[in-house]
Amino acid sequence: MKPLNTMVLALLVASSAMSAESPPQQPGAAERAQRAQDAEVRAQAQAQRARDAERARNDRESQRAPTEQESLALAALEGLMAQPPERALPIIKKVLAGSQSTLVKRRALFVLSQLHVPEAQQLLLQASRSGDSALRQEAIRSIGIGGNPESLAALQETYRNGDEAVKEQVLQAWMIAGRKEDVYQAAINARSEAEANQAIRMLGVMGAFNELRKLSDRPNAGSGLIDAYTIGGDLVGLRKIVDGNGDMSIRSEAVRRIGTLHNDASRAALREIYSGTNAPELKEAARQGMLISGDDEGVLALYRSAKTTDEKRELLRTLSMIDGDAALQAIDAALEEKK
Repeated sequence: MKPLNTMVLALLVASSAMSAESPPQQPGAAERAQRAQDAEVRAQAQAQRARDAERARNDRESQRAPTEQESLALAALEGLMAQPPERALPIIKKVLAGSQSTLVKRRALFVLSQLHVPEAQQLLLQASRSGDSALRQEAIRSIGIGGNPESLAALQETYRNGDEAVKEQVLQAWMIAGRKEDVYQAAINARSEAEANQAIRMLGVMGAFNELRKLSDRPNAGSGLIDAYTIGGDLVGLRKIVDGNGDMSIRSEAVRRIGTLHNDASRAALREIYSGTNAPELKEAARQGMLISGDDEGVLALYRSAKTTDEKRELLRTLSMIDGDAALQAIDAALEEKK
């Protein structure tokens, strides 16, 4: 038995030595890139959860019923709006520097925005860079409501240095004040696609179609532009994307969004797109757009002019999902053809 035991022991020792000498296998470049991407996604998700939680806390604080003491303080602040700025400012400064609740301080910032003197605007700008997220948000919003051109222009620095939440708040302030050019510049100078899309969507909310069309040739603007054009009901802008040379997935999504406009012009555009393209992706997107818009008459017309059985089948399927009188006509005609 000894020789056998000795041999087994030798094999075990050799195996251990080989394991020790062989370095652990390193992940390849693709795996390292995937790990880095996964880590970035997790970090972004965590940051978004933190922002959502902070926003929820601020919303709860702003919407809660004031206490009796707060109600008295709020009434006093309302009274300051009728006072000359030189009298109101010292009291507002004392409130902001004191121990009053966030609810009261937020109202003080709003009153401050109604005092059209340089010192009041400087105090608002200082608050717009505050570490207190609730006060910062209210200060930025109040600058938008106040509409002071110098203060609104000064928010550009706040935007550049702020995180995603601050950038969103500044965009909303510019939207309130109708500052299309500032929002356009934010889209132009964005450091990421997500940042650009946020500004582009705000342009859509503002109905800034001229600014949006100037952005249409920029890289990575496609998805944001589609959202903006959809929000603004801009059929011309969506058609420009569809008829362009961009990524097919972006063009197809623009076709589908045309269906959400729900008007005669958009329904006619979808029929035209379907009939004028040989790209299967765009034809499918046009069918989906007509389904979204409920254009059974348009689909029926295309069904009647279809040249192949496969095309008729796809259009008939779309008609059956719309479930209107046109669908019954097409089904009846299809059954008659089988006789």
